[in-house]
Amino acid sequence: MKEKSPIEKNAERKQIDLLSEALNGASNANGYWLNASGKGYPKFHPRGVSVSPFNALFMALHSDKNGCGSNLFIHYNEAKAMGMSVREHERGVPFLFYNWNRYVNRNNPEEIISRTAYLGLDEQDRKHYKGVHNREVRTLFNIDQTTLQDVDRPSYEAALRQYGGVAERGYTEANNRKLHIRFNDFLLKMKDSLVPVRYDGSGMPHYETDKDAVYMPRQRNFEHYHDYIQETLRQIVSSTGHQQRLAREGMVMKNGMAPSEDALKQERLIVEVASGIKMLELGLPARLSEESLKTVEYWNRELQENPLMMAAIESDVNNALEVIRKAERGEKIEYATIRNRRQTSDMRAELPKHHAIADEIARHPDKDKKTIIVVRDNAAKTADVVLPAGASTEVDNEVPGMNKSRIERALRKEGFGQIRFFNPDGALGFRPDDSYFSGKEVSLARLKNWEIQELSTLDVAPAVKQACEVSFDRVQMIQDNKNRWALYIKPENENGYSVYPDKEDVNRFFSTLKQAMNNIDKVRMELAHKYYALAETKPDLKVDLFSCGEKDIDMSRIQRVSVFKTKQDGILCAATIDGRRPEPRSVTQQQWQRMWLAEDKDDYKLNLAAALFADVLRKGQARDNSVETAASAERQPEQSEQEEQKTGMKR
Repeated sequence: MKEKSPIEKNAERKQIDLLSEALNGASNANGYWLNASGKGYPKFHPRGVSVSPFNALFMALHSDKNGCGSNLFIHYNEAKAMGMSVREHERGVPFLFYNWNRYVNRNNPEEIISRTAYLGLDEQDRKHYKGVHNREVRTLFNIDQTTLQDVDRPSYEAALRQYGGVAERGYTEANNRKLHIRFNDFLLKMKDSLVPVRYDGSGMPHYETDKDAVYMPRQRNFEHYHDYIQETLRQIVSSTGHQQRLAREGMVMKNGMAPSEDALKQERLIVEVASGIKMLELGLPARLSEESLKTVEYWNRELQENPLMMAAIESDVNNALEVIRKAERGEKIEYATIRNRRQTSDMRAELPKHHAIADEIARHPDKDKKTIIVVRDNAAKTADVVLPAGASTEVDNEVPGMNKSRIERALRKEGFGQIRFFNPDGALGFRPDDSYFSGKEVSLARLKNWEIQELSTLDVAPAVKQACEVSFDRVQMIQDNKNRWALYIKPENENGYSVYPDKEDVNRFFSTLKQAMNNIDKVRMELAHKYYALAETKPDLKVDLFSCGEKDIDMSRIQRVSVFKTKQDGILCAATIDGRRPEPRSVTQQQWQRMWLAEDKDDYKLNLAAALFADVLRKGQARDNSVETAASAERQPEQSEQEEQKTGMKR
């Protein structure tokens, strides 16, 4: 993880203090920890632009702490430009601003383009890139911390009437009806695009991972409608952590065992924070559940002691709410497996087609022997008939002994409803790719009276398997020298290579490896097929992580290489270069792992030594070059003298 700057560390410290104070205060406020006065969702004043969920959380907490009348915020410079100023001694809230000015290829981290170049791509090509965010920390102030009330009182009061708390906005029965309609519409979208929400008579709201469904009691079982809303939101947030969605550690069973206690407690915090932000979107106060109130002390300790805690909360909360937001837009949230299979199928459609079976079929129909090829699809009840060269598919143009009407009648007697006639080649040639023959029977036959006589069967299974199924000798995640994860693929009877997978696929691979080992082989094969198809359609995505990567290195100078483990110094590489043995050099765990995956270990060791001892090899080459230059300079006067003598003799 990139080291945070002092400004970022200070901002995180303020965020931790705000969140800890709010969680601690919940026990003395009937469980309320966020937006107790029911203010609107945080926005920028006066433009009304909404902010990201994580920023909204701390803007609202800052507003609550300072007793502000709304969640409207403004930057210091903008306030000044509008003729008002920030009051003396006021402290603002950190706002994380992400500047998306560069984009990286999802499957090739070395390819980075500018925002201008990205915007110049068509919609399909843009999908292959993702933004590289440059995080900046800015400070915002609530409008109550400015002089807006003094310089423009009508504008301030209008802002409170629109975005203030329940007391300022007023709450009528009409508002209550609108809330019911809005939340019911939200539930319908969740049921259609994310997860089923079902009635359960047990009285205990819960999300079942194995059935992937939310179970909720009736509304009347809750003291207040707002409690029903938040509990439903908690369970829906939980569903986003499913193994086939975001695969959060606290939501995934490991070989039939529940997640660890720490993982469960962190998951509960994610659920409370994310559901609290959704309540904030609805302009409602958020409460902690009874179970969560018992966990506040643990959360605060983790926030203070775990340096990665805030980054994990930001990532998990934003991702969970993004999944819900997509469902609200009507986007179907598919299981990762279904999505990957569809993508694999789409990419396979772009692969070059193989026609080995069609080429073989074209050799067999014979006009003299009266033989034809029949391709039967017993499931679809269709048949393709390939006539010999010189025959015609036209009705009135027949070859003796090959009457198409008789052939068609014979096949219909076998139960085939659709029969098509082809020639071996030409405009009416039979030329499907090999995958077309999956599940079909191919036979050499001839017409005998009114029956089709089978002569032999063509075994198309091997070609079909090669076209439809790719087998892999090895599929493994490995790290490159910059600690980036790549998927190493070794197809059967082909050379291996690596592809940089999407981040979500990397996360899913390791979450499965960590939490559900019984499913890891399925995930390996799923990703192998996906990235094999991608690499075949885009060969430039294939990368070689087993070569030295150093240019202008003469590896012939290396005579012997040994890579070994030691108790004190870890993994070392010793090499003999030009007959000398320099001091062994350290080998990283990633380089060690790649050595055991390499198809040719000796070749990999040679490349590894070339990379580790590149400076030694370059010095040797430079020394040889200088010696050669000096020798050339010494020979030059001698050669000149000889040339002069020859010239004189000629004269």
